[in-house]
Amino acid sequence: MLATRTRSKAAGLLLSGPSDKALLLVSCNDVHTVGMRHAIDVAFVDRLGRVVEAHRSVGPLRRLRNAKAVAVVERFASCDSPWFAKGDQVVISGGREVSR
Repeated sequence: MLATRTRSKAAGLLLSGPSDKALLLVSCNDVHTVGMRHAIDVAFVDRLGRVVEAHRSVGPLRRLRNAKAVAVVERFASCDSPWFAKGDQVVISGGREVSR
């Protein structure tokens, strides 16, 4: 899923139920988990598509920022599946805009 509008980026995964889909927040380098009931995984991506910082199982009431990032990938935390690590290359193809 893709979030490009201010409103959809601000809501992030807050209005979604747990799923295995990831959300790409473009023009974003700051996320929060205020109001979240479930932990999320977060990856900050720079302008070259490299992961500059990655976090697993970020709990409620947290704020994460990375000045080098131009986008953030987030999903509901899942220990069963792999997640990004610093230095990974992210390739984006297609995507459905979130309407919120």
